[in-house]
Amino acid sequence: MQFRFVHDFDVEPPQFWEMFFSEAFETELFRGLKMRSWKVTDRRDEGAKLHRTVKLEPAMAVPSWASSVVKETGYTEIDVFLKSESKMNVQIEPAVMRDRFQLSGVFAVTPLGPGRCRREFAGEIKVSIPLLGGKIEKFMVDQIRDGYDQAAQITRDYLAKRKSQS
Repeated sequence: MQFRFVHDFDVEPPQFWEMFFSEAFETELFRGLKMRSWKVTDRRDEGAKLHRTVKLEPAMAVPSWASSVVKETGYTEIDVFLKSESKMNVQIEPAVMRDRFQLSGVFAVTPLGPGRCRREFAGEIKVSIPLLGGKIEKFMVDQIRDGYDQAAQITRDYLAKRKSQS
């Protein structure tokens, strides 16, 4: 199942990425998304690329219809930011059922004009579980959409707070 989420912000793309990879913003974002826990386990700047790996545990309940197969909601996000392209390749690895779950996408930030940018996350999710795969895919896309909508508001609030402090 393919997905695409788009949000616009009042910031230039380079400043968006600078904010996005800052520890202060990560803390604000993950707290705001009500993650039970998060830990950046790898952050490497290789000049043209920045690598980041984050282990996350969302505070979400598994629906009863999926609880027989989904025992844990934790996952690892593996990001590779391509600086010259202003995009980040994202790979999600669940804590369980790695061989039956694939989620990847591209997180791109493009200019919209002076002082504005658009963040787009487009990708695909595939869950290979007989009878439940499609339903789990739809549930996950809905969860990701809600998370990105919340993250957009957290980002706007964070940017407004930074602007008022300067």
